[in-house]
Amino acid sequence: MRVLVTRPEAKARRTCARLSAMGYQPVSLPLFQPEHFDATRLDFLKRRNWSALAITSSEALSGFSIGEGLAFLADKPVFAVGQRTACIARGTGFTHIITGKGDGQSLARTIAGYLPSSPAASPLLYLAGSPRAPDFENTLHQLGIDFETATVYVMQPIEYAAYDLENLMRDQSPSAVLFYSRAAAQRFFSLNVMRYIASSEKCMRLLCISRKVAEAIPAEFSPNISIAHSPDEPRLLALLAET
Repeated sequence: MRVLVTRPEAKARRTCARLSAMGYQPVSLPLFQPEHFDATRLDFLKRRNWSALAITSSEALSGFSIGEGLAFLADKPVFAVGQRTACIARGTGFTHIITGKGDGQSLARTIAGYLPSSPAASPLLYLAGSPRAPDFENTLHQLGIDFETATVYVMQPIEYAAYDLENLMRDQSPSAVLFYSRAAAQRFFSLNVMRYIASSEKCMRLLCISRKVAEAIPAEFSPNISIAHSPDEPRLLALLAET
């Protein structure tokens, strides 16, 4: 079975390797590429008044490690959205990591259980990307958590010529597509990739890491959608074995 991976290239390589090990034939179609703002991230991190850090994507820590001059950050509480992000945070040198349940709303509630909502408390620093879902920040506001957002990377859309998509889908037509973000799902359908899928594959499966991602898929394809039982890659890939 061919499986189309819509992640950015670096992450797609890891997913494709995992798919190959599972016996599937991965096909990579990155829809975005990250542009990082390392100086912005460093400027924010050097401020010593943060009560904690929050990270909803490992991309926010790309190329970063705690070195000389940032040692004070090592034991700063870091709230990571899921296991993969927590692992990356640990690898950069953070030692006090609290892991959420895989989505922004639950991470915000986890933070509220740890941090005081007093106006006198130091704010939380959210290392974020763009575009991003508003759920995490909205929930922090609702829970009275004082925070500041630093946009430290932007996902830039990758342009494809129609004939490139047509050739790829003709030569490596997939039976399933993996979606890890709302932005990727929206981009996939805005490029009208489905029009290039071989007619025998019109009923191919659209596998989504969460319900929020699935909501970005046009209603006409709702019968094709399956949603992971929890928002993480192992559960998403497990959908491939389901009939």
